Amino acid sequence: MHSHSRVLTPALNAYRGGVTEPERWITWTPRSGDILVCTPPKCGTTWTQTILTMLVHGGPELPDTVPVLSPWVDANLGVPADEVATSIKSQPGRRVIKTHTPADGFPIWEGVTVVAVYRHPLDVFFSLRKHVANQSEVSSADAPFLLPISQSFKQFLDGKCDRNDFGHDTLAKIVTHYVETVCSDRLPDLKLFHYGDMLGDGRRAVEQLARAIGMDADVSLIDRVAKATAFGSMKANAANYTPVAGTGFWKSDGNFFDSATSRKWEGQLSEEELYLYDTRMNELVPATSARTWLENGNGSQK
Repeated sequence: MHSHSRVLTPALNAYRGGVTEPERWITWTPRSGDILVCTPPKCGTTWTQTILTMLVHGGPELPDTVPVLSPWVDANLGVPADEVATSIKSQPGRRVIKTHTPADGFPIWEGVTVVAVYRHPLDVFFSLRKHVANQSEVSSADAPFLLPISQSFKQFLDGKCDRNDFGHDTLAKIVTHYVETVCSDRLPDLKLFHYGDMLGDGRRAVEQLARAIGMDADVSLIDRVAKATAFGSMKANAANYTPVAGTGFWKSDGNFFDSATSRKWEGQLSEEELYLYDTRMNELVPATSARTWLENGNGSQK
C-alpha cells in the first residue's frame, strides 16, 4: 500500500487554455515519493521525464511508453481523464508526472519532489518555431510561430501571459512560470535545473537528477540511462518518447527532437531585435541575478 500525500498548501491560481484543463489534476492522487516535472514548453521536459522515468523503473527497459507512464497531467490530449487516472494509479512505486503549469497553479504536497527545468528564452522561441512547423494542424495560438522570424519574434516579445488563455507561448509566459516557480520561494525544496547545463554533460545530468530525487543509483544504471537518453537514441526511438506519437499529430514523431543545441538565435536576430529582447527582459525580470540564471543557468552555454 502507498500512502497518499497530504496537501500542505493549496493551489493559488488556475491556469487554463489551449490543452490545459486544471480540472484534470484530479487524475493524479500523489503518493509520497512521486516526482512532478514542472517546466515551460521546449525546455527539456520530455528529456527530463524520460531520464527520471528510467531511473525509477530501474533502467531503459520500460513497461510502456514515457507519455503513458509519465502523463501531462493537466492537459487534455484526447485521452479520457479516467484512462489517465487508471494508468497512473496502476503503477507501483514512484510515478513521474508532467506539467507546464507554474507552481502557483498546483498544490504543494508532502513528500512530492518537484523538478523544474528552464532554458534561455531565445532558444525556446526558435525551438517553438520548429515545434509548431512539425504539427500536422496548427491552432490559432500556435500560428504566430509560422510567420517570418521578425513578425513572429515581435509577437513573442509583446504577448502577455493570461492565466485564462494559457495556450499562447510568449516571453511573458516563460518568465511568469519562472517567477512563480523559482523566484516566489513557494517551493523551498525545489530541484532546479537548466537545459544548457544538462546539455553540456548528459551523463552528469542523469547523476544530478538521481541525486535530486534521493536515489542512490549505481554506475551501471547511470550509464545505461545516459546512453538511452542521448539525443540520437531518443530521436531514433521517438515512438517511445514523443507525446501523442503515432496519432498523426506530428508530421514526424522523430522531428519532435530537433537538434539539442543552444544559442539558436545567433545569426537569426538583428541587433535591434536583440535590443528589444533585452529591454523586455529588463521589464519582466529586473533582478540581474535571476535573469542571468534563467538565460544561462550555471554558465555551461556561455
